[in-house]
Amino acid sequence: MGILKRIFGGAGPAPNPPAPPRPAASQPPRIREISAEDLKPRLDRAELLLVVDMRQPWEYQAGHIPGAVNIFANDLPTRVDELPKDREIVFQCWHGNMSRQASMYLIDNGWAADRVASLSGGISGWLDAHGEPSLVKETGPGA
Repeated sequence: MGILKRIFGGAGPAPNPPAPPRPAASQPPRIREISAEDLKPRLDRAELLLVVDMRQPWEYQAGHIPGAVNIFANDLPTRVDELPKDREIVFQCWHGNMSRQASMYLIDNGWAADRVASLSGGISGWLDAHGEPSLVKETGPGA
């Protein structure tokens, strides 16, 4: 160490301070999914949950899950206040992609992540599990 002190004068450069800790990356909440097999018995027991069908109104009228309400995906931002915060909400679309996005939208806007879910596989998964006779079809004027 003596020779280094003579060549460089002094104790040498101060060691680099450690880098400040990086803030933990904020992970978005994981979107809960519910299968058609798990949802149907809950609906049959009349559990306090709301199924939101995000398809076009004509698609909803052609066949929807019993008890589901229709809020078209594009209308969700203007109708979000119609959705209760005190019950579980299950979003459903054709295959489950848009319903996951809607779930994230609700969570981002103040709904508890444990009260929001997406129907895994959407109405397609429901049909695979329960068949077309399990759907309610609207009839009459405007249907």
